[in-house]
Amino acid sequence: MWGEVMLHAHLGMPLPEGIGFDQDGHPTCDAAATLRGGVAPFGGYKGYALCFAIQALGLLAGSALTRNRVLDYGFYFIALNPDIMLPGQDFKARMTELVQAIKATPRQPGVDEIRIPSERANRERQRRRVEGIVLERKVIASLEAL
Repeated sequence: MWGEVMLHAHLGMPLPEGIGFDQDGHPTCDAAATLRGGVAPFGGYKGYALCFAIQALGLLAGSALTRNRVLDYGFYFIALNPDIMLPGQDFKARMTELVQAIKATPRQPGVDEIRIPSERANRERQRRRVEGIVLERKVIASLEAL
């Protein structure tokens, strides 16, 4: 996420390999250089296609793209009723079955579990409610300076 790149740049921490590109399009682990360049799309070319489609929906919703920079925000909402999409079907049961099938997939050595999107974030949120939020001293100092 772009916020992670900004945080790494602020803290002077390197990015993992394969994430960032400098302004000339060369791979870099330097977060500050990545801020002047860009990041690789998650999921390779398929992730790029998904990002492109989402950006197109943003344009449809009224965001503006000028000189290769998003200058305005658009909000595009989609509401789906599973009962209309699957008449007479139990969407919740199908989703449960899908999640169980994915989690039952054989894992590579060293992989403890297969997670579903947002599962790690939800666990971390629960953990932080109990243990508190961890912040870097440099971030706290920056906030105090503001």
